[in-house]
Amino acid sequence: MLSPLLSALELKCNNTAYRPVMDAIDLLQRYLDQPLKEGAFFDPAESVPLAGVVPAQWRAAVVDDKGRVERIPYELCVLVALRDAVRRREIWVVGANRWRNPEDDLPPDFEDNQDVHYAALGQPQDSGEFITTLQGKLRTSLDRFEQALVEGTTGGVSIIKKHGEPWISVSPRSKQEERESLVAIKGEIERRWGTIDLLDTLRCCRRTCCGAGCCWSCSGWARTWGSSGSR
Repeated sequence: MLSPLLSALELKCNNTAYRPVMDAIDLLQRYLDQPLKEGAFFDPAESVPLAGVVPAQWRAAVVDDKGRVERIPYELCVLVALRDAVRRREIWVVGANRWRNPEDDLPPDFEDNQDVHYAALGQPQDSGEFITTLQGKLRTSLDRFEQALVEGTTGGVSIIKKHGEPWISVSPRSKQEERESLVAIKGEIERRWGTIDLLDTLRCCRRTCCGAGCCWSCSGWARTWGSSGSR
């Protein structure tokens, strides 16, 4: 399953201390030439990364009662873990744009002028101070939410049960009133031209603007309509 993906992409990780997903990918790459079939297990001598790769609810499906790791469910877990790691930029793809090396997003002089850049962001350079401040904000927000639950002032937010687990429920917002400016625009259009069809509007724009060239679209439909006159 992962063989075509690993053959086409070159994956990198800048974290040298903790990289379970990359270790799992390295393991799978060593097994690419071995046939994958149902019931196939990794060699018992292999050190198979589980923490950070296989969720707790999947352990029973991946590891049997003898401690052997089955390859197919393990590959599924690696695929999900790889997706999440790429999204949070822990793992990046060589030659990609959106999923490129996160170091490339830093200013060229970041290492030499960290104090300037951190000051511009309003963040401390010490990671411990940053974490402590963030934890304090989260605790304050949770305390306010807990108090609001007790007082019934959450504005429709409540704790319910879903599939036997606690779940935060947010009531849908009511329909908002239209802005006065939008109401005025709609009223003026209806006063001048009555109820008009969108196709009529497009046809008039085509005639008064730049001709058929301004009616192109990626769907191809507008191109056909534009080249056939006022259909």
